[in-house]
Amino acid sequence: MFIGFDAMRFFFEAPRRPKGKAGLKIKSLLVRCPSTSKLTDTGKTVDEKRWAATKVSTQKFRCAHCGQIHVWTKKDVVLGRPLQ
Repeated sequence: MFIGFDAMRFFFEAPRRPKGKAGLKIKSLLVRCPSTSKLTDTGKTVDEKRWAATKVSTQKFRCAHCGQIHVWTKKDVVLGRPLQ
């Protein structure tokens, strides 16, 4: 006896994407390279709702695009999707 594709779906459901935590939106801190104008990930993350109240001192990081060390402050940051 042949079981059609529709009958197979009853026994095997497609995997579902896990739901994220409600209300928590983690963002990466991205800074624009002054040499190449490309956004570079600083390696730091923050909850988007807390970003306005976050205090950030002057920071340094090595740029993945030009290899130089850049200094950045809060006004230089662009919030982006976190790297996973």
